[in-house]
Amino acid sequence: KNNRQIIFTSSNLPIVVINTNGQIIPDDHKITADMGIIYNGEGLRNNLTDPFNNYNGKIGIEIRGSSSQQFPKKQYSVETRDLSGNDISVSLLGFPEESDWILFAPYNDKSLMRDVLVYKIASQMGRYASRSKYCEVVLDGEYIGLYVLLEKVKRDANRVNIKKLERTDI
Repeated sequence: KNNRQIIFTSSNLPIVVINTNGQIIPDDHKITADMGIIYNGEGLRNNLTDPFNNYNGKIGIEIRGSSSQQFPKKQYSVETRDLSGNDISVSLLGFPEESDWILFAPYNDKSLMRDVLVYKIASQMGRYASRSKYCEVVLDGEYIGLYVLLEKVKRDANRVNIKKLERTDI
């Protein structure tokens, strides 16, 4: 294990700051935490000291994945919430409004781009693929690395735009 402390202060990528307020993030139910996103726009520097200008609010968060849970770099399911704890649809990093998101950790892909590249190619071919954006993640004051914000795949006008099947449909 690499024990070097990384001093993270700024990036050209959006910065996602998550504060669990001392809670452990479980893998079976979401805990309520705070999330702020600093994104000053394409090509602009984002500083950890900048205000949370893309999102600043409550989230539900849990560890996601199956075999990937064994990796030292965890991935997370994130649900944007209002102050009462209900799902709230918001636009993160310019994506269409929704409440369910993924912070994907490309741990076993040393190029850090296989999934992003395949989603981009599929989208350019006219197929649905989750929109993606690289970001830096700070969890409870510790920089935990490069992640990819992904749309969670679900039935939605802006995601997988298909009608819900009813029992009577054939």
